[in-house]
Amino acid sequence: MASRTLSRVAAVGAAVLAAALLGAGPALAETPAPPPPAAGSPQQATPTEKAASQVRPAITYLSSTFTGYVADETGTFFNNGQPFQLTATCTGFGVNPNGYVATAGHCVDTTSPNGVKSDFVMAASQQVVAAIPSLDLATVYEFGMANWTVEGTAKGSPIDAQVAVISGATSGAGAAVNALPARVVDFRPIDQGDVALLKIETTDLPTVELATDADVQIGTPVLSIGYPASADAVTDPSLEPSNKDGQVSSKKTLGTVPVYETSAALSPGMSGGPTIALDGRVVGVNSFKPAAESQAFNFIAPSQGLSELLSRNGVRNELGADDKAFRTALDAYYAGHYTDAIAGFDKLLQVHPQYAQATQFKTLAAKARDRFGDTPVAPPAPEGMSPVLMWSLIGGGAVVVIGGVLAVVLVSRKRRNGGSATPVGAGGPVPPAGYGAQQFAQPFAQQSPAQQSPAQQSPAQQYGRQQPAQHYGQQFAQQYGQQPAQPFQQFGEPQFGQPQFGQQQVGPNGADSGRIGTGGNGFPQHGPAARPDGPPPAAPVATPVSPAAGIPVVPQAQGWQQDGTVYRPASAVASAPAPVVPAPVDASSAATAVVDVPAPVSCVTCGTTLAPDAAACTTCGRPRG
Repeated sequence: MASRTLSRVAAVGAAVLAAALLGAGPALAETPAPPPPAAGSPQQATPTEKAASQVRPAITYLSSTFTGYVADETGTFFNNGQPFQLTATCTGFGVNPNGYVATAGHCVDTTSPNGVKSDFVMAASQQVVAAIPSLDLATVYEFGMANWTVEGTAKGSPIDAQVAVISGATSGAGAAVNALPARVVDFRPIDQGDVALLKIETTDLPTVELATDADVQIGTPVLSIGYPASADAVTDPSLEPSNKDGQVSSKKTLGTVPVYETSAALSPGMSGGPTIALDGRVVGVNSFKPAAESQAFNFIAPSQGLSELLSRNGVRNELGADDKAFRTALDAYYAGHYTDAIAGFDKLLQVHPQYAQATQFKTLAAKARDRFGDTPVAPPAPEGMSPVLMWSLIGGGAVVVIGGVLAVVLVSRKRRNGGSATPVGAGGPVPPAGYGAQQFAQPFAQQSPAQQSPAQQSPAQQYGRQQPAQHYGQQFAQQYGQQPAQPFQQFGEPQFGQPQFGQQQVGPNGADSGRIGTGGNGFPQHGPAARPDGPPPAAPVATPVSPAAGIPVVPQAQGWQQDGTVYRPASAVASAPAPVVPAPVDASSAATAVVDVPAPVSCVTCGTTLAPDAAACTTCGRPRG
């Protein structure tokens, strides 16, 4: 019954909670969904396009002029004693807003054999071959690298170098070229890392961020950026860099220096430019390619070496305020929020009117807005849940909690009024077979006979009679009446033929497992003799049950003692008192009556036990007495 009540309460609570959630549906539906994209939207930009636009302002064009004298092994100067003057172009990029520019080391190396010196020796070798055509240029160049000297205008000084940096942010189409002189702060030759750090006088240089070696994996998509001299030779002069996409092919070493092999195409003039990942961070500096290699088989110096060079000179790689403002406006442009993009570019142009990329993208944003309009912006979702949803969930939870409390109260009240059957071995003690039910009636006083198991019912209940629990002496008196004592019976061992009474068996758990010659319900069996109230139904066999934990049950021998001509039930052994449960006893079943029980009478002739009201023996017919 209790489980049925719990099931009903749980079903009601679940129904209420479901109704609460259904009621919260409209509240959830109130959250505005993002509007569909407008028809005729512009084509989405690719990650490569976004990355190239992001770093474009930081790309710089390097123009260098070198002056030096070349003398042969005898000290005679080539070029009729005049210095050679060479020009070269490279690419660089900003790494700190305070005017710090990074490039390849070989672009500014004027001291090592793999730097600019080789170009001066090559120029002198060409003069020698021009004068003596029978000589091989490669042979002359190799001899000159081993024996000739190259120095600056002052005897023994390094080659003179003049480096100018043109910022990509202020050198767009139609803009006046503003070349700023640069000084070489530090560099590493090609066989030691091939990176260099230059310094120009400015405080708002556009910059890019550097990646680490952990950010670079084999197969990482990359974009190599620079100004190829070969392209400028066949096209109109332009300060727009080339962007060559590829991926990292392998990680190798040059001596002890790490290098990355990439599949992005490189050509002279792109040296010193950045190779970036698609997130806009620099993974390496364009360095070199194998001689006479026509395939995309190029190498870049990892940005880790550049980071070390910056640290050695106390320079920190970071983005400037203008870089962040430009990237924010650029993100708005690619998201289709053209009005916001225009406002961002305008704000930047108010500070730097010559910012070429800001002007370029502002114009593109204005055209896109006129053609497509702004992409609607979905309103931000409200923080937390809506009030309707919140109170619906709170109400549903409260109903479930109240239902659970009511279920507990109903179950507790039912147990107090009628109670469910106490599980065997988990509640009060179970009376062992052979003991009067009155002694153990209290733990089951709150149970109806229908709720008790056969092992918990009194003998009278098992036979269908509702009567107060009685001692065995009372039961025998009702069944056999007053019988005169027999002289041959001994104390504690009344003889009724087989089986004997007063003998017990103790079960393995210490509980009385039933008397010999008794049924499982504790009643003595005497063949076909019927009880006064009619033949009993087949009684269920009671399984021996151990008493509940903590309640000791001591086996007690039931005997008879003679009091004159009357036999009375023997008193319980003092050393083994019956367990007493301190609980209230129903007045209707609490009274215990001690009745004189006459000793059974047997026929003098055949020994048949006579019924209490029998006038003669039913076996031999001898009169009673």
